Amino acid sequence: MTAGLLGFAVSGLLPEGEPTRTMRRAMWLVVVSSTVAALSPLFAVLLAARAGQGIGVGLLVAGGLADIARNHPAARGGRLTGLLIGGTAIGGLVSRLTGYSALWLGWRAAFALGGVIALGLLSLSLNRLARSPAETGRIEVVSPREGGAVPVGLVVAGLGILFVNIAVFDLLPYRLAAAPFHLPTALADLVYLAFVPALLTAGIAGRAVDRFGARAVVLATVLLGIGCLLVGLLPALPAVAVMATGSISGAVALHTSHSGAAAARGRVAVGRYLTAYYVGGALAAPVAAAAYQAWGWAGAVLPLCAVWAGVGLLALFSPASRWRLDTGPGAPPREQLPAAP
Repeated sequence: MTAGLLGFAVSGLLPEGEPTRTMRRAMWLVVVSSTVAALSPLFAVLLAARAGQGIGVGLLVAGGLADIARNHPAARGGRLTGLLIGGTAIGGLVSRLTGYSALWLGWRAAFALGGVIALGLLSLSLNRLARSPAETGRIEVVSPREGGAVPVGLVVAGLGILFVNIAVFDLLPYRLAAAPFHLPTALADLVYLAFVPALLTAGIAGRAVDRFGARAVVLATVLLGIGCLLVGLLPALPAVAVMATGSISGAVALHTSHSGAAAARGRVAVGRYLTAYYVGGALAAPVAAAAYQAWGWAGAVLPLCAVWAGVGLLALFSPASRWRLDTGPGAPPREQLPAAP
């Protein structure tokens, strides 16, 4: 997972080029790394192979977002970004099922099976992406603003979005194991079923971005998300379910909105935003654990509400021309990009 951050960072250093080409190379990096993991004779080799997988995944996600902005109509950008984010959630569920195959086939076979599945799905997807802007209905191509400034608010918001979600799901098992619930671990882990309804959230958020704009979606999501977090303070299992569902659904909606805004500004913005997004997630566990130990459940949840409130304020007070590229009526004309060689 940490190596995935390197993949996002590297994507921000590469020239814009053609996103599909980057993703195809990243696909082979994932497949080769999976093969090396399956055959690894030493733990050090397995660790290096896992790092290779992480870098490849980072490049794939960043390349996918860049392809949406470059090769597809701006009016469908939110919807396509939502589908991409939703696909990553589905992939997470599929990977869990693949991991369970190790119980019967062994861990080496599980890595090999994962590589085969990745090769099949990514080959099919990239063949469909290998089309020109004219074939996808793209008339204008947003300038990636190569070398231009990346909005600071976009990067700072990235730090907070996944931070809240990871913190919630790291703390909920402890909350459910303590009074008044006293649930065993096997039942407490069922909280992850909240990921299932979140699969639909990305598509809904993407369509809402296309219709109302990313800023409106962010503000509505933050208000609803904070409400769900506050409901989770109540000592009742339905309240916990609302909190978990609101946390993951809110994170997906916010991620969809901000990913689209970053993609419209080019690969550098995508790389920096995604790096901040996952750095925030990595910081969540130790920070949330310290807050929970020091101040209890309410003392850990209320700061999370403040973090999401900060994300909403960044969207509210940042000028639209700096926070995202406007696509509606009256928007300034976009730069034209020369056709890719």
